[in-house]
Amino acid sequence: MKQLVLVFLLFVGDAVGATGEVPGGPGEPAILFTYVPPYGSFEDLRGQVLHVRPEDYMVAVYICVDGLWWSKPYLTEPLTPIREDGSWICDITTGGHDQDATRIVAYLVPKGYAPPPMSGGPTLPPELEDASAAKVEVTRQEGVRTISFSGYTWRVKASESPLGPGPNYFSDSSENVWVDAQGQLHLKVTERDGRWYCAEVVSEGSFGYGAYDFYLASRIDKLDRNVVLGLFTWDDAPEGHHREIDIEFSRWGRTKDDNAQFVVQPWDRPGNMHRFNLQLDGDLSAHCFVWRKGCISFRSIRGHLLTSPDIIESWDYEGPDLPEPGNEKVRMNLWLLDGVPPSGDGEVEVVVRRFEFVRPVPVEETLWGTLKYEFR
Repeated sequence: MKQLVLVFLLFVGDAVGATGEVPGGPGEPAILFTYVPPYGSFEDLRGQVLHVRPEDYMVAVYICVDGLWWSKPYLTEPLTPIREDGSWICDITTGGHDQDATRIVAYLVPKGYAPPPMSGGPTLPPELEDASAAKVEVTRQEGVRTISFSGYTWRVKASESPLGPGPNYFSDSSENVWVDAQGQLHLKVTERDGRWYCAEVVSEGSFGYGAYDFYLASRIDKLDRNVVLGLFTWDDAPEGHHREIDIEFSRWGRTKDDNAQFVVQPWDRPGNMHRFNLQLDGDLSAHCFVWRKGCISFRSIRGHLLTSPDIIESWDYEGPDLPEPGNEKVRMNLWLLDGVPPSGDGEVEVVVRRFEFVRPVPVEETLWGTLKYEFR
């Protein structure tokens, strides 16, 4: 669902002064956006520089898509020329799904400067701040569908081109994501017109340390081997490996293998992933992690009573990659491994009965088994 996004435009008005040489006349070098295309648009970015001689400078533009930065208009052409009146135009949709960029930044740099090329890096090099005479940045808000589930607001992910994980097409259609009359969340992988669409929801709020409890009402132990269910945290910022803490269910394309895992990223560091075989005797199961300073404790149980002794698996992580809270969000997604359709005949659906977050007030530092901290 695309909606027109309102942005603050900086009008230069009489910025191009009567000097004929320096737009705006004397002053500190400045760069402005005069038109920022709305999210999802393929229009050009437009701007203006002030208080410098246009022939002495160029503009270096970068966009951020899904937390990664890219040079614009091209990796091989990272600089935009400035017209005599100080105006400039840059095509920022030259590949991939550039129209979905959520951050755009432009640097006013001296002519002859070679800006660092970016082709998917998580952060912009600090040298840009030192080399530039001025900088301007804008954040674009994605027009998205939201749902209310378990007392929280969630954004529904949508894409017009393949995105990670997978990569896959994600749909915000009510055929893929909906809340039923009983307040349960449904995530469904569907096929329409020869294309498969996956489902993901993202919490609007960030929670930090505490207990993250996911109550499921589907036989996730019988998921198609090409389907992955993820219950996790993710921060667009790269610090702490995006603060990603995962509970995942999948056979990862295999017919016989463990079908569940607890992960603290990076997954490929020894000791950061715990895999196990989940076997249920009914639809109901609960899966939780408690994130505290110094430890993350995971567990999966049969049924929906967290104090139940019927624990399927538990794992405590105290390794070197423990993240600290930042701006991470809770995400739940149902997606296809490598974008490959389900191996079975039909579409795939998972029901999440509810999600709960409980902030702990430590009484005594212990792990799950002997629960000696209080919640409020």
